[in-house]
This record gives sequence, structure tokens and C-alpha cells, in this order.
Amino acid sequence: MTEQEIGRFKSMLLDERRRVLDDRNKYASDTRTATISDEYNESADYDPNDPADEGADLYDRDRSVAAEENMDRILGKIDRALQKIDEGTYGMSDIDGKPIPIERLEVLPYALTTVEQEERM
Repeated sequence: MTEQEIGRFKSMLLDERRRVLDDRNKYASDTRTATISDEYNESADYDPNDPADEGADLYDRDRSVAAEENMDRILGKIDRALQKIDEGTYGMSDIDGKPIPIERLEVLPYALTTVEQEERM
């Protein structure tokens, strides 16, 4: 991979890192305090003692935690890809050191493995 290509991928990774971090921070602040009870607390339809309403609150919190965890995993992969650029190993699989096809990196610049390796994991 040429230095120009590496620079382009680094720029893509930094842009993606900023975007995901912004989304994660916004999502976390929006969902940390919001629950279904907030939406309906003035509504006669919401009963904080109703198991269905409590279940909806729990579902919303679980979904929020899962989304934040996914964004954290992506940030970890982006950080690893940036580290690999610094190490001079970007574009090589973390599993066996074989090249990751450029087409895969174009779609997913923080890919750390080949498609085949990812499918096996």
C-alpha cells in the first residue's frame, strides 16, 4: 500500500472515529435519563407500577446499553487500525498477517481481518 493510500485511510479512520464518538456521546446523553416513563409520565396511559410499562422501560435501557457497547467495539477497532498505521502493519490481518483486500478496507477501513476470518470467528 502506498503512503498516499495509507494517508487516505488514516483520514477516513479519523473521520469515522469522530463520527462514532459524537454519535455515542449524543446517544448516551439522550438515553441515559430518557425512558418510556418520561414520554408518558403525564399520560393516563402510563402506570409506573404496571409490569408492561416497566418491561418497556427495561427494554429501552437494554437496547441503549447494547447500542453503546456496539459503538465502543467499533471505536476499539478504529483505534487498533490507527495503531496498525503507526506500526506499519495496516492492511494486514491481526490473525495471520496476510493482506486484507483493499476492497474490504474501502468499505470498512477499520477491518482487522479478512472476510473469511471474520466469518470463522
